[in-house]
Amino acid sequence: MSSTAPLVPDLVNLHPMLENLARDHAPGMSFLDARWSSLEDWKTAARGVLLDRLGYQPAARPLGAELVRREERDGFSVEVVRIHATEAYSIPARVLVPAGKAGRRPAVLALHCHSGRYTWGHEKVLSAPGEPAFLTTFRDGTYARPWAEALARRGYVVIVIDAFYFGERRLRVEDLDPARVFPEVRDTHATVRRANPGSEEWTAAVNKVCGFYEHLTAKAVTATGASWAGIHVWDDRRAIDYLCSRADVDPARIGCAGLSGGGFRTAMAIGADPRIKAACVTGWMTGFADLLPQHLRHTWMVFTPGLRRALDLPDVAALHAPGALLVQQCRRDHLFPLAGMEAAVAKIGRVYAKAGRPERFRGSFHDVPHSFTPAMQEEAFAWLDRWL
Repeated sequence: MSSTAPLVPDLVNLHPMLENLARDHAPGMSFLDARWSSLEDWKTAARGVLLDRLGYQPAARPLGAELVRREERDGFSVEVVRIHATEAYSIPARVLVPAGKAGRRPAVLALHCHSGRYTWGHEKVLSAPGEPAFLTTFRDGTYARPWAEALARRGYVVIVIDAFYFGERRLRVEDLDPARVFPEVRDTHATVRRANPGSEEWTAAVNKVCGFYEHLTAKAVTATGASWAGIHVWDDRRAIDYLCSRADVDPARIGCAGLSGGGFRTAMAIGADPRIKAACVTGWMTGFADLLPQHLRHTWMVFTPGLRRALDLPDVAALHAPGALLVQQCRRDHLFPLAGMEAAVAKIGRVYAKAGRPERFRGSFHDVPHSFTPAMQEEAFAWLDRWL
C-alpha cells in the first residue's frame, strides 16, 4: 500500500470501537509505571500474571527422554529424542551435540518459525540427507542455511523441538472424516487423500487445510481454559528442563533464539523462564494493539485472552531483564507496522535503562523483508557468544 493511500482498517466500521477497547485495556503492569521501583518485585508479580493468563500448567511426567537414534554429521551429531511431557504426549526433539567437545557447554533452544508450513517443524532450521528440494528451497528463502547447524558447529548444544501443531505434532488432516470437512477446504482435503504423501502437492494441500483448521484448534484450546501460547511456552520450558538434566550442558548458560513464530515463542519463553540467560527475538516484536488497524492477520497462536490488560508483548520480553536480549527487526517486514516495531524496541530499552542494565539490551533494524539472514544470524550468534 502506498504511504499516501487512505488508511482503510481491515474491519472498517468496527475499528473505532476496537480502538476504544484498546485504550480502555491499556497494559497495567509495565515496569515503566511509577509504582514499580524494584525490578525483582515487578518480575515476581508480573511473571505470576503471565503464567496465569497463559493458562497451561499441566501435571508433568517425571523428567526423562527416550533416545530414538543418533546420526553423525559433519562437526556434530544429532540425537533424536522424545522428551517426557504429560500423560497425553511426549515432545519430539533433535539435539545437536558438537563433536570433539568435552565437559559442559552452553546450550540454545532454536525455535522454528510458523510460515504456514505445518508439515515441517525442526526441518525448518535443521537439514536432513535426502530432504525434498522444495523444503530446501523454503529454508534457503527464509534463512539461507540451516542455522541450528551453524550454532552447533560454533560449540553450542542445540535443541530443536516440533512445536504443537507442527511436524510430528501437526493436525493429521488425512484422518479427517471427509463428510465433516469444512466446505472451504473440502476440495483441498480431497487432494490430500489422493496425492502422494510427502510430495509437493500433498504437502501444500496439508498445509492449506491445517491453516484453515487453526481457528477450530484455537477454539478447542480456549474451551479447555488454556491458551495456544501457553502450550508452546510450557513445552519450550520442558525442553529447558531436559537440557538442564544433560551432563554435557551448563544449566547456567542457556540461550534461546527464533524467527517469526519462533521469535514470538522466544519472547514468551524468556518472560516465563528465568533460566534463559541470553536471547534473540527476530521478526516478531510489536505491541499487540499496534497490529490495529491493518496487521491483524497473524496466527491464532499469538493471541492470549486477557494478557494485554496486564502486559503487552514488549513487557513480557522485558521480564528477561537483566538477562541479555537482542531484538532484530526487519524494516521491510510487511507483517508489522514499522512504528509499532520501533515503539516496542524503545519500550524494552527504557525498561532495561530503568533497571540499570542498558548494555544488556540491543534493538537492531535490518533493511530486509521478513527473514533471518546470515548477517542477522551472525549478529545473534555473536550476542549469544558474548553473554553465554
